[in-house]
Amino acid sequence: MDVKETERGFRVLVEEKYQNEQGVFTRLIQESSAIGDYEDSFDLPGSSFLWIGQEHHLNREQVAELINHMQYWLDNKRLNIDGANYMENREDPW
Repeated sequence: MDVKETERGFRVLVEEKYQNEQGVFTRLIQESSAIGDYEDSFDLPGSSFLWIGQEHHLNREQVAELINHMQYWLDNKRLNIDGANYMENREDPW
């Protein structure tokens, strides 16, 4: 996976195997120009929302929840069906 910069200066995570055609990547994750209700939103363009794939626009809280689910999946090889906040109760392996 590589991080590239769009013409407008936002960063995007791409993977070589996800291309529409040679050299034309589809985004896995990209910083969004949308401005959220955060104190630092105007000072940090691209920090309020992330585009996930081609259609999903997540704010900071939703990204944190997604990370929680993804970490559970990495550690347990399954998604957490009860929806508990796994990260709060997880011991740091490092």
